[in-house]
Amino acid sequence: MLLPAIITTTIMTLMKKQIVVAIWLLLAVAFAYAQSPSLSGKVTDKDGAPVPGASVHLKGTNIGTAALANGGFTIAAKDGDILLVTALGFNTAEIKVGHELSLHISLVENSKQINEVIVTALGIKRDKRMLTYSVQEVKGVTLVDAKQDNLVNSMAGKISGVQITNSSGIPGSSARIVVRGTTSLVGDNQALFVVDGVPMDNSEAGNPNRPEYSGGTVNRASDIDPNIIESISVLKGAAATALYGSAAARGVVMITTKNGAGTGNQGKPNVSFSSSYSFLKPILPEFQDKYAQGSGGFYVDGNNGGKSSSSWGPLLDTLKVNGAPVPKHNQAKEFFKTGHTSDNNINVSGFSDKSNYLVSYSYLKTNGTVPQTDYSRHSLFVKYGVNVLKNLQLNTQFNYIQTDNHRYLEGNNFANALWTVYGAPISWDPHPNVNDDGSQRVYRNARNNPYWILDNTGLQDKANRIIPVVSLSYSPLSWLTITERLGADMYVTTTDYHEAPGTIGWGSNGATPIIGQVYKRDIKYQQFNNDLMIEAKKDFNKDWFGDLLIGSNILSNYSDNSFVQGVGLSVDKLYNIGNASQVTSSYGYYRKRKAALYAQANLEYKRMLTLALTGRYEGSSVLSQDKQFYPYGSVSAGFIFTEALNMADNPIMNFGKIRVSYSAVGNDNVGPYALSNSFYQAGVGNITFPFRGQNGYALTNTYGFPLKNETLEEFEIGLETKFFRNRASLEVSYFNKKSGNLLTPGSPISAATGFTGASLNAGAMRNKGIELTLGVTPVKTRNLTWNIGVNYTKIDNRVLNLANGIDYIQLAGFTDPGIFAYANQPYGVIYGNHYIRNEQHQLILTENGYPTRSNDFGPIGNSTPKWMGGITNNINYKGISFSFVLDHKHGGDVINLDNSSLYYYGTAKGTENRGISVVLPGVVEKTNAPNKTAITLNETYYKSYYSNVDENSVEDGSYLKLRQVSLGYNLAATLLKHTAFKTFVLTVTGTNFILHKNYTGSDPEVSLNGSGNGQGFSNFPVPSNKSIIVGLKVMF
Repeated sequence: MLLPAIITTTIMTLMKKQIVVAIWLLLAVAFAYAQSPSLSGKVTDKDGAPVPGASVHLKGTNIGTAALANGGFTIAAKDGDILLVTALGFNTAEIKVGHELSLHISLVENSKQINEVIVTALGIKRDKRMLTYSVQEVKGVTLVDAKQDNLVNSMAGKISGVQITNSSGIPGSSARIVVRGTTSLVGDNQALFVVDGVPMDNSEAGNPNRPEYSGGTVNRASDIDPNIIESISVLKGAAATALYGSAAARGVVMITTKNGAGTGNQGKPNVSFSSSYSFLKPILPEFQDKYAQGSGGFYVDGNNGGKSSSSWGPLLDTLKVNGAPVPKHNQAKEFFKTGHTSDNNINVSGFSDKSNYLVSYSYLKTNGTVPQTDYSRHSLFVKYGVNVLKNLQLNTQFNYIQTDNHRYLEGNNFANALWTVYGAPISWDPHPNVNDDGSQRVYRNARNNPYWILDNTGLQDKANRIIPVVSLSYSPLSWLTITERLGADMYVTTTDYHEAPGTIGWGSNGATPIIGQVYKRDIKYQQFNNDLMIEAKKDFNKDWFGDLLIGSNILSNYSDNSFVQGVGLSVDKLYNIGNASQVTSSYGYYRKRKAALYAQANLEYKRMLTLALTGRYEGSSVLSQDKQFYPYGSVSAGFIFTEALNMADNPIMNFGKIRVSYSAVGNDNVGPYALSNSFYQAGVGNITFPFRGQNGYALTNTYGFPLKNETLEEFEIGLETKFFRNRASLEVSYFNKKSGNLLTPGSPISAATGFTGASLNAGAMRNKGIELTLGVTPVKTRNLTWNIGVNYTKIDNRVLNLANGIDYIQLAGFTDPGIFAYANQPYGVIYGNHYIRNEQHQLILTENGYPTRSNDFGPIGNSTPKWMGGITNNINYKGISFSFVLDHKHGGDVINLDNSSLYYYGTAKGTENRGISVVLPGVVEKTNAPNKTAITLNETYYKSYYSNVDENSVEDGSYLKLRQVSLGYNLAATLLKHTAFKTFVLTVTGTNFILHKNYTGSDPEVSLNGSGNGQGFSNFPVPSNKSIIVGLKVMF
């Protein structure tokens, strides 16, 4: 267990000492070779339009390169060499090199040549034309252009069937990705991340004091640097993911990293450098800015010792104290600042006829809009591939990541500065933040000065991570390949929190001590993956092709967690556990292992008919011994009907394919030791052990029933078409999947059993929906190319049933309100108190015209969206590029608990209408007659009849966002002819502009529960940011 810690510590120390020297050496090498002679050229179509991505290879060798966005390329070639130029939708061209130093290569279109290689399960590359399931690819350059700190957010709005949610605007915030809806009640619903065929962890450790009271931490996919990614393939259906085991039942995000093959000139290093700088502005909610501190229209002077939580005082514009006007303070604008992000990457790659290499280093640093918050990431990636023998290939890679995050608490905790930033009166000056005696200077009791929080609390979350992968491929015969692949994912995270004496906090057990506290959590995580695969590919004759793969997999996880907390600090500002008067700690060690055998068979006839079968037999250590092993698999078929109808040259529709699949897969979506009743450190009420020198342990009160795997059955049918000689494409998929035997640890059971809950298989859920992906190239000429992409997703989700006698399971939030799973309703029910209504859903009002609150609780909203869609646009004209991404979510409620407090305090924007009279629609309780009695919207109404009703905090979570808009200029080659640069690109980008929302908070996308299941819950999170970014990228 010490090995990963030793390795990461050593690497970090060496990197800090040598990274500056390494960068200068890389630049020196780059300039040394920058003036080397080479053959340059441009690949275009018959109209002169560039063909980006066209492959240019030297015939008979492994030397090759790819055309840039303007069609340009550079390759080492001499007189007499033959260049092979290929591109999707074009005939292959053979060009003999003469004495010229520059070539213009014009390709001839061929609608039959639409082969597109895409990465599928286990990292295997296959022709997308022959696939029998839905896969969507995003290029790495698109992810880089998105300019997001978190890789997951870079995919937002680009992929049908995928919902991405960001948690908050604080640096290091987590993001959530769900493919084709939620399938598990309480287990992980996020897609599995796989890097070059090896699964990686994407968990979020979260805050020990629950996200509702403290916010979260970063999800581990954020560790991956977009600069090293060649492409991402999202495998959506169960038929596509069956080979990846239990975790893949939720979909798979396949990451393929870059290598050095075919980049630049053989034997010469190719160097690129990119840098960007961002300006971040918070998207702030609106607040009332007319009324001062006080109650009933009377002023309370919080600047001179007065105390009041309310802003129901007089109008500020006429308010004077000692003859002087009281200054107005915009608390939010004064508290938040402009944030900044710098992102720098240097990349060196090269290749020979037998090997290739890539070395990449990136440093990202974000200073947040909340003072003293930041997130930094060092990423070093090294990849090397070599042909050891003619038929033996070795590939190795190593990724080291170090992250450091400084942040403050979010959520329903008084130690969250936003409680008083949003709730403070506009008449109160928060400076200075301390009184003469050193105590906090506040405008009310039982709260903190926000600037005191900045100076006296803080959370630091650090991680060191390594992801090594080694694969060896041996081809004893031309049709047979044996691959052994080993991969690991190891990291150590440390979370430290401190709170000075005098800080007023709140947690899951109520108010926290004001005598100061510190806590520290260490997580040591190790995952080891091994795949042995044998693949045979054979052309039986000109019509029949077969491909068979068999393999074995072992996946082992180890997690070592420790937590220590100290309360009662004796020496001020000494945040050391030894300075605490009371210390408690906990420790957990968890192990989990899965072993499997799997197989895949594909049979193709005349490249128009495909039959695919997959099967896997897997065992998991977290299930009952007699249920540990379970089989699953899939059957699918594809038919290219345009081949049968000889339509490949049809000017309107030149490609059409129908595909259908059925799969039945398993899932072990439960943590280790759910079968056992372990001991835990006991507590009684607010008393925790040790107490007065006595320790106390008790058995867990959750009973572990025998557990078997969850099941997921999915049927999918799809249509893929291309029109107007590949100028337009349309893909439509319909899916219907049902998950059953859902693993539900902690399900409530009768207290007569001696337990309060049980881990059992109970419940079922269904997701059915439609996905649409449309691509159009309206214009394609010598100088202008215009591409448009549209995606649409509609998913009907429903929890079919829960365990016998169970009406609901809580996912997040509080008892009232919270996020729940209810039978016969979509996942993510918002539950809380509400007004009383009659059967016609009319409000029941008192004789005085006021609404009445029910004493019962019930569903008041649902966080599941009705549909989602996105539009991508790219225009390139003579080196000038313009692109944007629009992202829309329709429906899906959010409970904005900020309103519950701010309407009570009188700082919500909606309270500016105070004093007006309205007649609420409804019927009078005693007479059942329509209400005609007017009420006044005043302090009494908002405190007693509005803010204390949860349904008033439920808002529409729909939005339309301009995720990204970018303008770039690629300097012409003629301008760079006598410089050291091959390319020089300048860009200006804007991100996260909300074009439309009905939500009164910052951003309806945020969720306090981070990457967890309880989405649609907001309570004083740090607001999201919009940004302007300037960047450059050069290649030498």
